[in-house]
Amino acid sequence: MTIWEIIHSKTEASPSASLQSQAGAINWFLKGIEKVNQQDYEGALLDFNRAIQIDYDYAEAYFQRGLIYAKYAQGQPLNSDGILSGCRRIGDYRIVCPFEVKNRIKENKQKAIKDFTQAIKFNPLYAAAYYQRGLVEESQQKKLQDFQQSINLYFQKSLVYLNQNDYKQAAELLETIDNVYAEIISLETLSTGDNRQTEKNPINSSTISPERKKLDVLMGEACQALRKGDLKAAGQKYREAALILRERKDSRYQEVQQIITEIEQMANR
Repeated sequence: MTIWEIIHSKTEASPSASLQSQAGAINWFLKGIEKVNQQDYEGALLDFNRAIQIDYDYAEAYFQRGLIYAKYAQGQPLNSDGILSGCRRIGDYRIVCPFEVKNRIKENKQKAIKDFTQAIKFNPLYAAAYYQRGLVEESQQKKLQDFQQSINLYFQKSLVYLNQNDYKQAAELLETIDNVYAEIISLETLSTGDNRQTEKNPINSSTISPERKKLDVLMGEACQALRKGDLKAAGQKYREAALILRERKDSRYQEVQQIITEIEQMANR
């Protein structure tokens, strides 16, 4: 989007705010994005703070600030030796972190959750905010709820892109949905006490069933074909995937069937 488009969309979202203040908030926001790209996270936080001070309901600024807090909660950025700042390595296998570091991780996680929640409050259709909040939530139930909501929103948006013949964007969203499902599968695997390698991790792929491998390949190939605008190939791959999903009584079956219907309608236009 151009700067004018960003200002225009923000003004429509917040008609009570003046165009001048909107432009000021966007200016700080863009500076923050630039600093994120330079990995100057502390500087980016200050810029996002300024954007929010000017425009309290700036959902994207909350989201980007939340991403930084989430990085800190996950121990990023790390020291050059690969451990969290404030911790120290003892021997080859032991890393010791003082209580204040652990407490700081927890604090940053809560800040991330709060910012993603604010982003959702001001933009209830913010699929990425649901997804990112799910990643940092500690409650499994809350994680699953956020993941499922992000899937629903991503999926509806992908159908819009399909109807607009924007196959690249549709494919990217469908690939994102695949990633969210991988998170759900990993979470459910851990909750059952199964310590085997999950489908998300390719290192010990022998633990993945051949059927699951085939399904993952088909979904990936379908997205690749769709990205290229090859509706015939994409439809065929999705039909093959749908057969497996139906046999498995997988909840994704209805989604894939809807994608197939949309693709067939596009192909017949």
